[in-house]
Amino acid sequence: MRHWRGVRRFSQLSLSVETGISSRHISFLETGRSRPTRGSVLTLARALDLPKPIVNDALHAAGFSPEYPVHDPTDVNLRPMTNALTLILENHAPLPAIVIDGNWQIVGGNFPAMHLMQFLPLKGSSCVVDALLNDDPDNSIFLNWDVVASWTLHRLQSETARAGNQGDLSEISDRLAQSHRYAASDHGSVSVNSPYLTMNIRVDGHDLSLFTMLAEFSTAQDVAMSERRVELFFAADEHTQEYFDTVAQSN
Repeated sequence: MRHWRGVRRFSQLSLSVETGISSRHISFLETGRSRPTRGSVLTLARALDLPKPIVNDALHAAGFSPEYPVHDPTDVNLRPMTNALTLILENHAPLPAIVIDGNWQIVGGNFPAMHLMQFLPLKGSSCVVDALLNDDPDNSIFLNWDVVASWTLHRLQSETARAGNQGDLSEISDRLAQSHRYAASDHGSVSVNSPYLTMNIRVDGHDLSLFTMLAEFSTAQDVAMSERRVELFFAADEHTQEYFDTVAQSN
């Protein structure tokens, strides 16, 4: 709890005000002099905005059953959600759409996305950040690498902070931030005087321009599904739209 107070920038007093639990009792919980009730764990978890896996870990440490279920991905109870993901992916064609988990690993995608991914330098990885890290600056696929890397790192750092600045996501964020190419780039601003940022890439002999939107299950209680997101790619110009229209016709 002390770690998460630091992450969320709560003093014992401010956490007491937020939860109604006395600062003295919070101190006793942190030092092990008092044992929490299930209700107090959940109250503190909500105030500290703990991720679902961390809430389950906290309850386990206190001797209680988990609050959030963890289902096998093939569990019949998840079928409405997996069907929803499939519906979004299929209906977004001919443009690409991928499903990523909480560690930015690609766990699904439609045909246009799989077509696009074969040209990106993932080198066997399923982590989207590796496409940036493996990109050859002398023959770059990402025509605006600095812009894409900057906004990617901003997203990573925001999600890493929410996850407690630890775990796989923190390691991925550090790898990008500490890469030689990122360190050598100018990151004073990623503004391009445009209403949205684009990812400009050269694939299959074509210069394509895409922007993205994220969709997620806001009411998911299952741990894994609560971290699933769909990244939808949209064409920023007519040539990009025409390219993916052609890809769809070849499928």
